[in-house]
Amino acid sequence: MVRKMQQALMTGVSYMLPFIVVAGMTIAISGICTSYFSLENEFLTYFSTFGNTVMSFVPPIMGAYVAFAIGDKAAILPGFIGGWIANNPVLEGTQSSGFLGAIIAGFIAGYLVEYLKKMPFPSIIGSLKSMMIIPLVSSYVIYLLMVYPIGIVVGSIYTFIVDALLTLSAAPGTAVILGAILSAMCAFDMGGPVGKIAITFVFAVWSDPSGLGFMVNAAVFPGIMVPPLAVGIASYLAPKKFTTAEHQQAPGAIVTGLVGIAEATLPYAFRDPIRVIGCNVIGAAVGGAMMMGFGISTPGVSGIIGIPPASNPLMFTLCIAVGVAISVVLMVLVKKPVTEEEIAEENVEFDIEL
Repeated sequence: MVRKMQQALMTGVSYMLPFIVVAGMTIAISGICTSYFSLENEFLTYFSTFGNTVMSFVPPIMGAYVAFAIGDKAAILPGFIGGWIANNPVLEGTQSSGFLGAIIAGFIAGYLVEYLKKMPFPSIIGSLKSMMIIPLVSSYVIYLLMVYPIGIVVGSIYTFIVDALLTLSAAPGTAVILGAILSAMCAFDMGGPVGKIAITFVFAVWSDPSGLGFMVNAAVFPGIMVPPLAVGIASYLAPKKFTTAEHQQAPGAIVTGLVGIAEATLPYAFRDPIRVIGCNVIGAAVGGAMMMGFGISTPGVSGIIGIPPASNPLMFTLCIAVGVAISVVLMVLVKKPVTEEEIAEENVEFDIEL
């Protein structure tokens, strides 16, 4: 069951990502036009509003596709309804449960639909089961749950979490710890589940009016960019400590690092996991801590695209550069030269592939 829930969460994230990208890029473009070119007109106002509107679709989409991964197509409707209510509380006095509420709604809707599918129905109404009964029952149940217990309890918890994070980000000492942890999580498994937990948290507070979302968004950039950039650069600086295949992959690793794709680090980490991952985590943690410590924010969503709309592009770039430099230096120092056995193994694998 835990495995199924993890897969459902990842499915929700994958369907939600295009909305985050479009919304983030739209907000970033409008911000660049306003900040760098002093353009202010009706079109840019509507353009920015469009980006915020797309962002408001994120919780419903998350709820819908978490539910879909569990209960199939019939679960999309109640999951979407639950996600929308999570972002738009309908009961006076309740608070938005945001991304957290949308995830909970998705799980409830998915398992509820799965249960309703297994329930026996009289043959006379069997044809109405999938078309009418399941959508109606599941939607009404989700509505009641999201409006009352989840809207009240989870909404309060979500608000508490956001407020606590705001408090952490406000104090320099705790802000750097928060930034270091988020960035290190992303660098640890390079696109894996640990990093996705950090990214999911960023999405959860992305649209918070305080601007916290854009701050923690900037904090995870080193965790995504440092690992591929560091292994690529280190392979040039210490060629004897990397295999021929790793040298050949270095240009691609650097390019993917610049555009914010960490998975290019995986081949390096598989061969020498402790040293590669350890060095990358340390460098990324320092970069993330600097981001939060200097209060840098960005609505950008990938690699160097995050630089122009950053609150301080120069410091943003410096944080990434410092993280990369630390990881590269550590990697050059701690990695051991490639042995003859490793060269022989590489040649054997190469011959087999041919």
